[in-house]
Amino acid sequence: MIPVLVVLSVTAVKDGFEDYRRHLSDNDVNHNTCRIFSGSKKIYEKREWQELHVGDIVHLSCNEIIPADILLLRSSDSQDMCYVETLNIDGENNLKQRQVVKDFVRLKGDLSAEKVISTIDCDTPNNQIYRFSGIMHCRQAGQIPVNKDNLLLRGCTLRNTDYVEGIVIYAGQESKAMLNNSGPRYKQSQLEHFMNRDVIWCVIILFVLCTISAVGNAVWLHSYEEEPLLPFIPPNTVNRDNLPYESFVLFLTCVIVYQVIIPISLYVSLEIVKLGQVYFISHDLNMYHAPSNKRLECRALNIPEELGQIQHVFCDKTGTLTENKMIFQKCTVGGTSYSGQVDTPSDDGCANGSIKVNHESLLNHSSKATKLQAINTTWETDANTAGEALQVDLDLKTEICAISSSTICDPSLLSEKLQHIQDLLLIMALCNTVVVSKKPHKDRMNDNGIIVSESSSTLFESSFSFLPSTAKIFKSFQPKNDPVSEKYTKYGLDTVQISASQSVEDVNSQSGGLDGKPYYEAESPDELALVHAASAYGVQLVRRTPDTISVMLPDKTIMDFDILRMLSFDSTRKRMSIILRNSITGKILLFCKGADSAFTVNLVDDTTAKVRNTEETFEHLEEYAKEGLRTLCLSKRMLSEEEYTDWLQVQEVAESAVEDRDEQLFSVACQIETDLELVGATGVEDRLQEGVPHCIAALRAAGMRVWVLTGDKQETAVNIAYSCQLFTPAMHVLFLTCHSKEAAQDLLYTFTKEAALWKELALVVDGRTLSYILEPQIAEDFLTLCNQCTAVLCCRATPLQKASVVRLVKENLHVLTLAVGDGANDVTMIHTADVGVGISGQEGMQAVMASDFAMARFCHLERLLLVHGHWCYDRLASMILYFFYKNASYVLVLFWYQCYCGFSGQVMVDQMYLLVYSLLFTSLQPLINGVFDQDAPDHLLLEKPQLYKQGPQSSVYKRGTFWINMLDALYQSVVIFFVPVLVFDSSELGMWELGTLSTSICMCVHTLHLCIETRSWMWVHMASIAISFVVYIVYILLTSVVCLTCNPPSNPYWVTMHVMARPLHWFVLILVIVGALFPRFMVRMVQTNFFPNPVIQAKRCNDRKFLASYNTHTSQTTLFSATSTTHIRSPF
Repeated sequence: MIPVLVVLSVTAVKDGFEDYRRHLSDNDVNHNTCRIFSGSKKIYEKREWQELHVGDIVHLSCNEIIPADILLLRSSDSQDMCYVETLNIDGENNLKQRQVVKDFVRLKGDLSAEKVISTIDCDTPNNQIYRFSGIMHCRQAGQIPVNKDNLLLRGCTLRNTDYVEGIVIYAGQESKAMLNNSGPRYKQSQLEHFMNRDVIWCVIILFVLCTISAVGNAVWLHSYEEEPLLPFIPPNTVNRDNLPYESFVLFLTCVIVYQVIIPISLYVSLEIVKLGQVYFISHDLNMYHAPSNKRLECRALNIPEELGQIQHVFCDKTGTLTENKMIFQKCTVGGTSYSGQVDTPSDDGCANGSIKVNHESLLNHSSKATKLQAINTTWETDANTAGEALQVDLDLKTEICAISSSTICDPSLLSEKLQHIQDLLLIMALCNTVVVSKKPHKDRMNDNGIIVSESSSTLFESSFSFLPSTAKIFKSFQPKNDPVSEKYTKYGLDTVQISASQSVEDVNSQSGGLDGKPYYEAESPDELALVHAASAYGVQLVRRTPDTISVMLPDKTIMDFDILRMLSFDSTRKRMSIILRNSITGKILLFCKGADSAFTVNLVDDTTAKVRNTEETFEHLEEYAKEGLRTLCLSKRMLSEEEYTDWLQVQEVAESAVEDRDEQLFSVACQIETDLELVGATGVEDRLQEGVPHCIAALRAAGMRVWVLTGDKQETAVNIAYSCQLFTPAMHVLFLTCHSKEAAQDLLYTFTKEAALWKELALVVDGRTLSYILEPQIAEDFLTLCNQCTAVLCCRATPLQKASVVRLVKENLHVLTLAVGDGANDVTMIHTADVGVGISGQEGMQAVMASDFAMARFCHLERLLLVHGHWCYDRLASMILYFFYKNASYVLVLFWYQCYCGFSGQVMVDQMYLLVYSLLFTSLQPLINGVFDQDAPDHLLLEKPQLYKQGPQSSVYKRGTFWINMLDALYQSVVIFFVPVLVFDSSELGMWELGTLSTSICMCVHTLHLCIETRSWMWVHMASIAISFVVYIVYILLTSVVCLTCNPPSNPYWVTMHVMARPLHWFVLILVIVGALFPRFMVRMVQTNFFPNPVIQAKRCNDRKFLASYNTHTSQTTLFSATSTTHIRSPF
């Protein structure tokens, strides 16, 4: 029982420590404070989060974490809105807008909280963070609908807002963030499945040994049936008349004696070794990304060996293989394609940048030099603080000089082509959700709930007057300088009111000058790239509120538009729209942008010119896609007042709907997004990450199948596939594009027959065809074709389709899969795969939070798999086999002794030896080997990726290797037991002396056995061996001196000294060690010299190269007196 108790104790301590850490973390969260309104004191009091209840009114300041799901009722913003950072919820670090409850804004200033709010009917607590609906019943305003735009989720951070107030809707475990927290996920590796299978075999072997002992004891007792008294059996201890009962008792006794064969300590050892492996993986400086200051993070501690057995790799494209830092490259408008390069500032860049003009191009446009010089003078003062020049198309830059507020109000002043250019730049600048950061935000409520203000406090008094008694505690004071995050305040704009025709000089006179450059925060890098591009071409977004949006035009005038409605992007419509009103003319405009497939049936082509423009635009789009650019179509529509009013009524009904609200909003959005006029299109480049082609080539050389699953269009994805070496020129590419299930099945049959004609195949599948082939009827045919392909590319795939593809391959081909992604749309794929890897890129941290391993760059996957994955699998597989061998050989030595004691269950060693042998004497060496042993150096594994194949092929730990180790244990146990018995047959060697000698031999044989299996020697290996032997010698000497009758009937007193004093003891010790290890040593020698595995062959080749290089360097040093330095990299 002691070994079991020790194992359980270690596990309990480990789990208890983890629980304690979680407890401390929970305490830190629960003891956070916030300000809650006290109904009795009529003041805000600081309280802990754990005291929050549904219905409490909470006051939050800028940069404060939201403690519960709160319905927004007040905001310091004049437009009754606020911004939140949802990084802790959905992983997105972009700012999201939240609005004060509609119609509740009109109630501020004259009602108390008790009169304003009566009841709020809303959804029951659920984990859907993007859905919330309800009705707020107010005595003065009636029923007010509320939705997700009014809800502040727990865990978000308030940004760009002085303060907000709201009422708690969900608190504690009922908040959406807590309901989405499913706790740590436990995964069991394939190696552990094999180990558990062999543990069952160990149990069977234990049962066989116990059965043999029980039967043998019955036979032995039966042979003395006629003897009334036996001198070696004490009276009344054995009932020879009931042999079955005696056999059963002995069976249970042998279970206790032989239970060491079940390696219970192996489970604890595995946990310790995996922790060590994970530590060194996460501290590998070769996988550290200095620009982002991020290293590889191991979020799953129990599957490092899975990294060494991956057979299929599934990865996203955008942000995973590419940078997800969008660079505006091309645009097409009016049938003309313009090329240029506008780099989005990489760090704290501003909205504008200097213009980089090609001098050769300038000479060819001398007639336009005067206009160009004026433009350069205007923009040269707005230098990019990131230090990156913005290169623009010279022709397009020259043509936009004519754009002004007058031409926007009266487009007829421009030619048709210039009208399209003007509309294109306006859509790029206006049709988005980009937030323009402003001045630093400070809250004037102190920790005691006291509202303090400067001389003018009317704004804050009105904001808090819905709590009548609060007005009494307003006091004037000099506000403190609270630090605000530099990220959101580095480039500030003063808040000023600008009319539609005001110039920059007028703005400067009101605000003191636009000295700071605007800092943009966008929900996607695509939007940011378009806004920066529009800014570089002269149309700069300068301010945005919920109701208005302002742009600065090339003539330095400010133009205002009223925001009527924003139709957000969704994956079904694949487009977004904004409805604006020109503040001067009152005309209503709808600007729309989205994927080209979203506009095929929505465009109006009522003239020949529009038809020609559409055809030319789509031709340019196809060219952009072939170049690997991400494309967007831009369109507009003029709305009459009647059309907008009629549509608005339907929209408001859909917004107030309690059931099927999303479906109704989708239908209404599609209704207004018709009869669109195509303005143009843009091409944005998403560059490949550094090292991606080399990494994919290495993974393929290692025998892994690489699949790319992306939502991009086919042309763009194929171009990127060639760029990243997923596809090579030698491959024959098959395009699986069908419009029906039957066509897909026929095409699969045709491709499968033709596959044998080509050496290398690549398969491209679009989203529609993917929906057909995922059905069970033809999924098998699809997998048959994929098995003959070197690479597979799935385009236009939805997040659900990505997960379905991974599940299809994993469950039908029975292979280990790894999924890599960087965005929220990759989470389902990451969860489905055996190993999930998250890239901490530009799309937030949700993929990282859902992953098992997180890294900064895709190229780190090469070292993670080929080096650390290879090492982890090899070490753990060898360690598991060693534990099985060690325990079996020791138990079999005890079993052989039963032949000499009538199978009575008596052992020749002290009981304490049985308890501590595996836990104390022979546990340290395999732990050290499991963490530090290397069958090949890291540089060799990277140079020869094919060495990785031993993991997927399970060449180290197969079903047969277990039985080979069992046979070796059987042989060694025979040698260890019977050689001493034969040597000391005619001597007076007692039972305890034989047991001490046998234990010493086992200790030496098991240690030297591990030395034979060790491939790389470090000081820690030698130290572990020395420590183990010192502990063993000290233990046996102390027990021999101190223990007189420690464990009756055994008596180890002075036994060790008696045995060690005999010279024959040392002779037998050496003889048995040599005899026991000789077969294994010879097998390893023959394997190494005559039948080397790929790793040994690679090491030999590397050693020859090293010697040749060394000789060359030595010769050079002799002839030229040159010095050469050999750099040896750390293995971790």
